[in-house]
Order: sequence, then structure tokens, then C-alpha cells
Amino acid sequence: MIPLLTCDAIERLLRERFAGVELPSPDGTESSVNIFQMNLPQPRAQTMRPRRHDEDGNEIPPRAEDDAPLEEGGYSRGEARAIFPAIVVRPVKFIGADEADFWGMLTVVLSVGAFDESPECSEGVKRVLNIMERCRQLFEKERILESRYKINLPVQYELYDESVRPFWFGEMITEWRVKALVQELDPRNDFRLESKALIYYDRE
Repeated sequence: MIPLLTCDAIERLLRERFAGVELPSPDGTESSVNIFQMNLPQPRAQTMRPRRHDEDGNEIPPRAEDDAPLEEGGYSRGEARAIFPAIVVRPVKFIGADEADFWGMLTVVLSVGAFDESPECSEGVKRVLNIMERCRQLFEKERILESRYKINLPVQYELYDESVRPFWFGEMITEWRVKALVQELDPRNDFRLESKALIYYDRE
């Protein structure tokens, strides 16, 4: 499927270019950027808890406040620290090729999120903006992915308001020209060949 294959290519590019990138967090630590397709992981997944270790390599048990959900049905602090910052790659619209063009148009949204519950609440916004700017510059340099998917410039993004604090989000909208499938003609069902035969018959 063209939308999924395009998103796979975008995800591979992002994973490659964000590998080893560590962004400072409000508590003074650094964290890597997680990349997902379609949606963020569901809350309460125990495997998403970050594992901490002391200087001797012994695992430090999670603090009680790390397990408490920040809101009803939402992430705990431990889950939020493990998941964010994150990029979600999601296709939202596809327009197939017409008779005069061999390219389809796919709209892919990159949702960028960060977690910041510090009093200033500025670091979360900065992290979202930092990630989206990195993506914008990356797409402007890598305009064609895997010789099949070409981005339409310019890309655009916007920051959301603080209504979901301590989570911070932004959204980048990208449009990709993707190669359409080549039509396979069966001579037995090709109306053009049939019309040519009728013309030839009339001339006789």
C-alpha cells in the first residue's frame, strides 16, 4: 500500500537521522527521540517504564509518584518520560494519479510531542520546536526518499496551545508525490484496439 510504504520510508529516514540525538530535558537529563507510526502507545503499559540504574549498575525501583497517572486514564510520569519526546508519522489523505499524470499525492502529518511539568513550562515548547525544525531542514535536504517519494516544498508546521499541559505538541504537514501504479493493458479488453479494428473494417 502506497501510504504505508511512504510512511515506512519517512520513519526509516527519521530513525537514521535522529539516532544518537539526545535532547536536554527539564530535569537536567537527556533523552532520545522516539518515533512511532499512526499513534502513541497506550497508557499503563508497564514495559514503557524507564529503567534507572545506580553507579554500580543496579536497577533503581521506580518511585511511587512515577506510577500515578497524571490524569484519569492518562500516562504516569514514568510512562511519559519513557515515551516523550516523540514523533508520530501518520498518513491522512491520498489523491491518486489522474489520466494526465503518473504521480499521486499523499499528505503525511508528523505530530511532535514533549513532556514538561516544570513551573516555567518553556522547555517542552522548545523541544517540540527543536524537533520540528530538525525535520524541516532534513526534508529540505532529502527531498526524494528511496527514489520513489518526493516531498512538495515548503513544509509547514504549527505549535499547539497549552491546553494539554504538561504535554506539549506541534504538528508538521507534509505532502509527498508518489509514483502511481503502471496500467497493464490486456489486448482482449482494450477498447482502443477494438476501435482501430472497426475503422480498418469500414475502410474495406
